[in-house]
Amino acid sequence: MRWFGSWKEKMNKQAQPSKKNYSVLYLVFTVGLMITGFLISPYGKVGELFVEGDSTIPDQLVLDASKITSKQTVIGTLASEKAIEAQIMASLPQVKAVTVKRTGLNDIIIKVADYQTLAYLSENNRYQSILENGMILNESLKFPMGNKPLLTKFEQGPLLNEFISGFKDMSKDIHDTISEIQYMGTKTNPYKISIYMNDGNQVIANITDFSNKLAYYPDIIQKLKGKKGIIDMEVGVFFTPFNSVTEKEIDIETQTEE
Repeated sequence: MRWFGSWKEKMNKQAQPSKKNYSVLYLVFTVGLMITGFLISPYGKVGELFVEGDSTIPDQLVLDASKITSKQTVIGTLASEKAIEAQIMASLPQVKAVTVKRTGLNDIIIKVADYQTLAYLSENNRYQSILENGMILNESLKFPMGNKPLLTKFEQGPLLNEFISGFKDMSKDIHDTISEIQYMGTKTNPYKISIYMNDGNQVIANITDFSNKLAYYPDIIQKLKGKKGIIDMEVGVFFTPFNSVTEKEIDIETQTEE
């Protein structure tokens, strides 16, 4: 019958895959093979690792903290880049920022920026870095690096933390004028500190407000006109020349001798 023949032809056409469907399947299969081949080939694995950036941290410490190995795939490494970055920052508290990126076909670059060292805490002939974020690194050095101020006779605790809080808020220009800060606290004044300046002057101040008062140090030394001595900033601002046998204490704020 005619209607039966037409129906049979229609069903046969529907049962036959079109050339378009074959092309799509072939493309998917080919791409899948290429991806699989790339991943299992040496080019799919991490090649070389590079550490870049403004950092004083040894490259190997950064690489160890990343835990990236040549056995990992590039795709897997990049997919986990945020976790790797967090892992590096957790392992190395001096890291301020880090990014993990691919370069070339399969090499990885780790870009690192540090918190800068503001000063060194001297203890038992070892030196611990005090970072710009206020953190004290547990790792100690035999010798301090650069010309950063030294903190001596401090003990780790609330008073030191309060000092660091004020110190890190001061300008770099003021930091650069300081050679050493010595803790001189007593029962009557547990906040007393002595600050030795690079220009030869000595400043006596309190932890509670030294950062605000030292902001005026450049103006004070202009008034002293080259004289060297002790500048007492505990209450007001008074200057006593080192040859105080012949000269009296001077009130810097009023420039009148007492």
